[in-house]
Amino acid sequence: MTSEAAVAPGAPTPAGKPLTLVDHLVSHIRGRAGLPALYTRTGERWIPITWGLFGEGARRIASFLIEQGLERGDHVAIWANNRAEWHTADAALLMTGCCTVPVYQTLSAEEAQYVLNHSETRVAFVENEHYLARVLEQRAHLPHLHTVVVIEGVEQASADGLVVPWREALAIGDRHLAANASEVDDRCRRTGLDDVLTLIYTSGTTGPPKAVMLTHRNAAAFSEGFAGLVDIGPDDRVLSYLPLAHVAERLVSEFRAFRYGNATWFLDGLTNLGPRLREVRPTHFFGVPRVWEKMAVLVRRRIEASPAPRRALARWAIRTGRRVSDLDEQGATIPATLRRRHRLADRLVLSKLRTALGFDDAHILASGAAPIDPEVLRFFASIGLHICEVYGQSENTGVTSINRPGRVRIGTVGEVFPGNEVRIAGDGEILVRGGVVFPGYFHDGEGTEASLVDGWLNTGDVGELDGDGYLRITDRKKDLIITAGGKNISPGNLELAAAAHPLVAHAVAIGDRRPYMTALLTLDPDEAPVFAASRGWPSDLGALAAHPEVRAELQHHVDAVNSRLSHVEQVKRFAILADEFRSGEELTPTLKVKRRVVAAKYADQIEDLYRARD
Repeated sequence: MTSEAAVAPGAPTPAGKPLTLVDHLVSHIRGRAGLPALYTRTGERWIPITWGLFGEGARRIASFLIEQGLERGDHVAIWANNRAEWHTADAALLMTGCCTVPVYQTLSAEEAQYVLNHSETRVAFVENEHYLARVLEQRAHLPHLHTVVVIEGVEQASADGLVVPWREALAIGDRHLAANASEVDDRCRRTGLDDVLTLIYTSGTTGPPKAVMLTHRNAAAFSEGFAGLVDIGPDDRVLSYLPLAHVAERLVSEFRAFRYGNATWFLDGLTNLGPRLREVRPTHFFGVPRVWEKMAVLVRRRIEASPAPRRALARWAIRTGRRVSDLDEQGATIPATLRRRHRLADRLVLSKLRTALGFDDAHILASGAAPIDPEVLRFFASIGLHICEVYGQSENTGVTSINRPGRVRIGTVGEVFPGNEVRIAGDGEILVRGGVVFPGYFHDGEGTEASLVDGWLNTGDVGELDGDGYLRITDRKKDLIITAGGKNISPGNLELAAAAHPLVAHAVAIGDRRPYMTALLTLDPDEAPVFAASRGWPSDLGALAAHPEVRAELQHHVDAVNSRLSHVEQVKRFAILADEFRSGEELTPTLKVKRRVVAAKYADQIEDLYRARD
């Protein structure tokens, strides 16, 4: 599908002008006015919002922003959960030529202050009084901010004009829309491919987050490349549930809708993910590894809890599916008898499992943002769901490579994304060049020069390309552990293997400048109590962390992991932490471990691991 194919007659696009995301958005608002754009959950019902109503709201907010004195290129923050108003505000920012600054919901007041101040945000949209209070707490440190629009929970504007309810912002915009309409249209027409449409603040695992500038050209390069991999169109269904401050969710549930005109459903709480997937039956779905891991555990648990005949049948069907998927992965011929058994298994069990998950109509399922256990991918493949692992950074619009539908190779992050070039530097670092690569960091020329060299993005990841062009990630350059004996250890694979136990949520390898490797293990708050109940152990995480049988169980697991590692990589001792890691504390909003934070917070436990053998 070409860019031009998505533009309906009447879109405000001069002939020959390269199309931006705002051009496509305005096209759908005009050409699909009576069709659903968004679905929001109210009680037991999904309430549709048409493209026409969505566009009307966006234009009213755009008019409000013009009344606030915002110019093209000004920065506006959105600090809210996934909801219709998030997309409405962002559409208004596109229409006015402003730059969106998404803020992770989990940020503290101090962390949000850094983002708002660094980005020079002038207006902020916040969800409710909870987020408003965090902004007001830091008001003295936000010299650029002059307006905070509160989406719900506030009925009256503040006396000083700082706080404005969403409804009042709409009303102000509506009153001035006749006067501002031509200005909105003009700003839409003036938007170019090289205009920055958003700042994406990185997770900040090794220091303050950097502000990645992404342009309309970057978004267009992603859309065009993705359209070459899978059918995309206005009839697709997407469920928005991951933080919109993350580049992946922004691309999957917002930009693709603005580009292709499909409807987006907004999840009403993560605890409702399962039933809402079955209701929406998304055609495209992206999940971080933790989401897929939880789903796999849930399927297995339900099978084990079913009556004996059904349990035996499900186990047989999954074993049959695994044999087929393993042969398929190896490129081997599948015997006719196995094919027949597989068709039967699919009809009796596997198709029903796909339907129960809500993925019976999915065109593409993807995983990214962190490494995923290959066994999780193989489990889903055995029930006929082939998850395409994708690899990328915010700096290249979230995509360097992807396992393509029908060509998945588990254990790799796939083939180079269309339009990209990838090469491996002498030290093993992955370098990427293409239309998705960002122009630089906001207010960080030094960081930009370090990351972009002659147009090549230095990813910071170490990897290799095989003979078929599949990329494999071996580690992060900055995460390499150098022991006191001078041995280089890659912690990624070790940690992934150590965390592959129902009791374990996270594993953190320790050993930099130390005589041997140790590890910190946290218990999974959802799965550990279930596992413990099956053994007659206490369910409290604190009690489990100190329980001798838990330690024996995990020692057996660590020994099995060690058996697959070289002597210098093996974990000699480990500590079981009573506390779970939390987003915004030990974890980034994308659930990556902040190694420095963990090392500082658990310094005493780490020292005990080494004193115990000294």
